Amino acid sequence: MPSFENTSDASELRGRLALALASARPRSPEALWQFVRSAYGLAVPRRAICPGHAAPMDYLVRAILHPGHDVVVWAPRGGAKTELGSVAAHLDSILRPGCQTRILGGSLDQSEKMYEYLTRKWDGAFAGLLAREPTARRTELVNGSAIEVLTQSARSVRGQRVHRLKCDEVDEFLPAVWQAAQFVTQSGHGSDGRWIPAQMEVFSTMHRPFGPMAELVDRLSPGDTPRGVSHERKRGGRSLTVAASDDDGASHSAPALLTWCLWEVIEPCPPERSCSRCPLWADCEGRARQAEGYLPIDDAIAQKARSSREAWQAEMLCLRPRADHLVFAQFDPARHVGPVAYAPSLPLYRTLDFGYANPFVCLWVQVEGDCGVRSADFGLARGARVTSPERERGVGLDTDVDLSRVRLRVIAEYVARERAIADHAREIAARDPGPVVRTFGDPAGWQRSDVTGTGPCQELARLGIRVRTPRAGILEGVELVRRLLKPRPVRGLDPFRGGQAGLVIDPSCRWLIRAFQEYHWDESSEGRRSERPAKDGADHPIDALRYLVTGLFLRRERVRERRW
Repeated sequence: MPSFENTSDASELRGRLALALASARPRSPEALWQFVRSAYGLAVPRRAICPGHAAPMDYLVRAILHPGHDVVVWAPRGGAKTELGSVAAHLDSILRPGCQTRILGGSLDQSEKMYEYLTRKWDGAFAGLLAREPTARRTELVNGSAIEVLTQSARSVRGQRVHRLKCDEVDEFLPAVWQAAQFVTQSGHGSDGRWIPAQMEVFSTMHRPFGPMAELVDRLSPGDTPRGVSHERKRGGRSLTVAASDDDGASHSAPALLTWCLWEVIEPCPPERSCSRCPLWADCEGRARQAEGYLPIDDAIAQKARSSREAWQAEMLCLRPRADHLVFAQFDPARHVGPVAYAPSLPLYRTLDFGYANPFVCLWVQVEGDCGVRSADFGLARGARVTSPERERGVGLDTDVDLSRVRLRVIAEYVARERAIADHAREIAARDPGPVVRTFGDPAGWQRSDVTGTGPCQELARLGIRVRTPRAGILEGVELVRRLLKPRPVRGLDPFRGGQAGLVIDPSCRWLIRAFQEYHWDESSEGRRSERPAKDGADHPIDALRYLVTGLFLRRERVRERRW
């Protein structure tokens, strides 16, 4: 690149170079692949190995050749998510004059990583396109395009109005930042007068079963995705459709989901490697023979050897989220969710978790079987209602309670916010499918408000609903629910067919089902797991269920004290 002392001459040359590159815009997937290989030295894998998966090159085709709809990329660690995002940002800024791009990572380090990949691409011939030397956070081009790094804060994100937003490792986003990011993109004319459609791009693994990436993937269904050529994959019994836009600049209401895993990015397995002795064989089953990626096979073997099975499946195979942070990792919709109709011959219970800004939850549950306790009270603990902490002294959990011959049938749920207790009382009474034996609830419902001088339990009692509030620790209730989730033996004393578990939930109880899949142990800012579950939304339906099982099955016995 010759240098010129005359500034106007240098600007004119850079302008001509930018115009030449923009006019040479690749217009087919093959031309784009060749352009990326020549310009960046990247041979992006173009083959989808697993059924329903996409190839990494599919992302660039959609982002560059078919813009105008959001893209969600679910890919493994080392799956080139950040590198490909930087390529797309580089091409957008060159091929679409005036394109404004922002990079938002799960942390500032993650944002700067994509930006660092991007700044390397301005070396050589592309340096002439820069309006000035890039700073640590911002790059500006002579054609009016600009790329900037955002920090992981709501203040940094709010107020932005840009054509492109690239969110890297969205599972690490703060909830407030992720919410603010939904309103950042906006279509508009570029500096050459051409229309630039808005586009949000999300890149992440899915290592949090309760995180934003899981919510995004679960939300994408065949009816929500854009039209075009589609791929399908099964997850949780549903098909997830991946589709491309046919029209450049078309706008769609829902993102396209692109998924690839280790087998789309691993290097081709040579014939001299023995499949029968390969540690990857159980997952690979010969897929690597068809691969055309870059990740060394020996690296993949080492990663599998030093990781847990759950982490390997979530981080590298993109099969399912890690379950090691879930409180009820044994919950399986295939076993614990099924049609449950009201049975007049079985006792019916209500159980409540109070809330106003947080949801008020009511579950209707029937109990089937016998736990070996007096059937009139169906296992109700003597003195289950404890009115003060002092009365709990000398009382311990009877861990021998046998739930192997009991089944809870959750037949319906009611969830509502910002309504008065009287409104809830009328609603749940109207929804009762039959006579209710007892109603259980949160012990905090007895606390009197400074404003009204009463509490939810007192108000419900005046309306004819007496609430029993057994006091027990969270972990005691969790343990009882876990026992109900355990699979039953086909033979023996189990009176139920097929050896099913002791808890079955009707599919209409969507809040409770989702809560079981998201209820997780709390974590500190340093990533250390707490001994208590997190209170971030999934706890409300679970708390309601806990009050029921502790009220029904938690027997307490006196603990003998000896003075020393």
